[in-house]
Amino acid sequence: MINETNAAVIQGLYAAVNQRDFEYLNTLCDAESEWFDIPFNKMAFGVTSVSMAWHNRFAIFPDISCEIKNLIAHDNYVIVQGVDRGTHEGIFTIYEEEAEPTGLYVEVGFCDVYYMNEGKIMKANSNLDVYALFTQIYGDCVA
Repeated sequence: MINETNAAVIQGLYAAVNQRDFEYLNTLCDAESEWFDIPFNKMAFGVTSVSMAWHNRFAIFPDISCEIKNLIAHDNYVIVQGVDRGTHEGIFTIYEEEAEPTGLYVEVGFCDVYYMNEGKIMKANSNLDVYALFTQIYGDCVA
């Protein structure tokens, strides 16, 4: 069954990210919430898990913005496909590869999966197109 309430919560999350509205982000979770940033292999827990995860992302891409391309909210699950855009200005590690800041503007597809309970994010798995990210940063040398 389509869940409009959960869809609105997650649409609000991406709007808050684009506006840097951490106050709103901190309303989305409870003490049991978990956020797994898959490509960066980072976990965040508790009421501030969403804002902590995005603080990490802002450290790498300070001007990041998110565009939702597709959102499916069914029962307690919300799946979002979209595009992140931003300038690579921070160090990050993916699969034991450390990427120094390049100053390059990148556009990377993402797919995030949320498990919701009573309008709160209980679990989030956030993933992005690592190959596209590395190709834009390093060029065609990525195998």
